[in-house]
Amino acid sequence: MRSIAVVNQKGGCGKTITAINLSAFLAQNGRRVLLIDMDPQGHATLGMQTDVAHPAKTISDVLLRELTNEEISLRDVRLNLRENLDLVPADILLSAVPEELAAVDGRENKLAEALDEVRRFYHYAIVDCPPQVGLLTFNALIACSEAIIPIDPSFFSLHGVGKLLETLDVLARRTLHKIDSRALITLFTGRTKFVKEVAENIRKNLSNRVFETVIRYSVKLAEAASHGLPISAYCQGCVGFQDYQLLAREVLSQEMHKPAGEILDENESEVGVQERSILQRLRLPSAPIPTRDGVVFTLDAPGANRVQVAGDFNAWMPDGGEMRFRNGMWCKLISLAPGRYRYRYVVDGCWQSDPLNSLTEPSPYGDYDSVVVLDENRLDK
Repeated sequence: MRSIAVVNQKGGCGKTITAINLSAFLAQNGRRVLLIDMDPQGHATLGMQTDVAHPAKTISDVLLRELTNEEISLRDVRLNLRENLDLVPADILLSAVPEELAAVDGRENKLAEALDEVRRFYHYAIVDCPPQVGLLTFNALIACSEAIIPIDPSFFSLHGVGKLLETLDVLARRTLHKIDSRALITLFTGRTKFVKEVAENIRKNLSNRVFETVIRYSVKLAEAASHGLPISAYCQGCVGFQDYQLLAREVLSQEMHKPAGEILDENESEVGVQERSILQRLRLPSAPIPTRDGVVFTLDAPGANRVQVAGDFNAWMPDGGEMRFRNGMWCKLISLAPGRYRYRYVVDGCWQSDPLNSLTEPSPYGDYDSVVVLDENRLDK
């Protein structure tokens, strides 16, 4: 599992917006993601689900479990937001945790210990840090192997990120825990010479420790958070959607060097287990494969952010046909009775027929629908 802290002691730099939207896009790319809110303001919690302003259990309960003698893990307090994405919420009670842990040995390792217990269940853990350097931030940094530092192109930004990088170096020397950190330019308008010069100075001073992706200013990002939604579920036609989609792809491209690994979810649904078992026998995508458990739909779309399958078996509703990215391909197992079905794939909002299925028929709306025919004697392949 890759663990990434989104950190900057400077407020107003797009830290929480980055944690929220990176998590959502990674989840849409088929990765299991755990978003951990380590900010007592609880902005990541509010920005992902507005009706959970006062969750019953939060990250505070996990960090203080040694004092309360309560056996509670991150999985006990998580909230499932959407497919592949869970949230560990926070609220104002988190601000009291540093004082309560003041006399506890190893207090800076509490999040790392909790995160170790769930590594086999997720591909990514994204930790939204508070806007100051203290015990909560140190817990996040020690628990993570990577850090994203959002930087807005302002007068104080370079000074602030320099201090933060010094903090990471001190942490590495004292704990022998090295963090691979990279800056992310956010809130970029490009409208003035000054903003452009600051962005250029950031790249010049930090060299290869800066993401290629730049997050442009978009009011839609704030609007989405106010509705408790990531930008991917709020507005697909804005620059915020485009930029965070690119950021997720840049993060995913690093998996060649830092593999996210396979996960084992003891609570995975029966359908998920069946999908995994069938895909272990597949090397490449193919036309739909009838099995005793249902029909396996697979598609090769490595650069896609979201893939769905829609057909007359689900009233042509893409939102009911979310596909998962597994074993290098997008897949979906659907239980269907014997019969003849028309279907199409929806790749990032664009409808297309199945390129690996030669059986088609004209669509009432133009182009062609793919067709799959199931008979009574279908066998598990």
